[in-house]
Amino acid sequence: MMKIAHIVNQFPPNITAGLGRYVERIIPLMAGPLRLSVFTLNDGRLPVHEETGGVTVYRPLGRVLGGISRRRRLNRTRRVDFVLLVLNVVTSNWRYVLRLWSAGRDGRPDLVAVHDSTNFLAGLLCHYLLRLPVVLHLHTTEYGVDRPRGALSGLSPFPVIERWLARIAQRVVVCTPEVRDRLAAAGWDRQTIEVVCLGGTFERLPAEGGLDRDELRADAADLRARLGIAAADPVLLFVGRIERQKGVYELLEAMRTIVDAVPGTTLVIVGEGDEAGVRRIVADTGLAGRVRTSGGWVERPALLRYYEMADICVFPSLFEPFGLVATEAMAMARPTILGHGFSRIFLGDPARPAVRFIRGSDSDDIARTVIELMADPAARGALAERGERFVRDRLSWARAADETLAVYRAVLAAQRSAPGECGHRRNPH
Repeated sequence: MMKIAHIVNQFPPNITAGLGRYVERIIPLMAGPLRLSVFTLNDGRLPVHEETGGVTVYRPLGRVLGGISRRRRLNRTRRVDFVLLVLNVVTSNWRYVLRLWSAGRDGRPDLVAVHDSTNFLAGLLCHYLLRLPVVLHLHTTEYGVDRPRGALSGLSPFPVIERWLARIAQRVVVCTPEVRDRLAAAGWDRQTIEVVCLGGTFERLPAEGGLDRDELRADAADLRARLGIAAADPVLLFVGRIERQKGVYELLEAMRTIVDAVPGTTLVIVGEGDEAGVRRIVADTGLAGRVRTSGGWVERPALLRYYEMADICVFPSLFEPFGLVATEAMAMARPTILGHGFSRIFLGDPARPAVRFIRGSDSDDIARTVIELMADPAARGALAERGERFVRDRLSWARAADETLAVYRAVLAAQRSAPGECGHRRNPH
């Protein structure tokens, strides 16, 4: 039986972003066919070691950073918090490797799956020190290959770290063909990159009767009332981190035109990040009363109510390695508008598209598309129906788990055929 160690920053109940939702769905599906261990961060309140669902979980507890995170949740969109998070990851990485070292050769995994370049220290030490084969799961390249101009600093080490990890990894797993193509264009070895598309966050939940829609509609109506939105007012919904690459500032700019054309329209922003920036833009543009925010991260039960309340979901991302929010909105049968940063896989049949694409950097294009759909209930209904069917028929976590396991098996088969390599390979990119 394969022994796989996952090194990943989020694991239930510590879910604060799309990575956590990915781990929550795919890990249980991989736990049956193999012996699985997870090395992950501790928010200061979780057990250091536990067995859950056939998975061994190790969460080292750091006193200083654990004490900080117990008082408040670190928000990576703030520079100081981002630095603290990276420090926490690097410190924890060192402890993961010490744990694997102390397990001895027989107690170590056959393969280490490293999720994202922030876990670079564990990936490099597992390769060079423990001589273990490494698979790099690259869920985001926003700090490296796709780093926006001015992000962090011009001297950011992440592009170098990503390339280093790619050189030592037996395989690089990404979520979409677009990410694979961008990496290849940046000089990465295309032959080592595997595309494994994800499933949907709410996969099959509505279709299989996992929702009481009448109860959910009532909860959504209560949410409207709490937010001060009239029952007849159209609602646009944005879900995601409040930062530049999510296109939220262009969406706010577009709202001035949207409100003029469709009076009463309210934008609801669900997520954490630059909430102060949102308030400043709302005040400067005269949108007071037309924009509401959730006040931070929203867990799944409450998130369903936000989706149910929405007339249209708008995610104008400039960059998105996959975009689980798209699968959420589509699964809930909400007409969905996506920015050009999303993968075109969500389009489905171009003749009968499952979503509408816009240029996320163009506020006029955002406004034009929203206004057009608001004026056409039939088009909204058709888009919602096709989106829900796309998620149900095309996206599957079981398929994603099977394809991921196939990558691991291929790596280990190659290792057995060349035992003298000790987990190392030449990769000249």
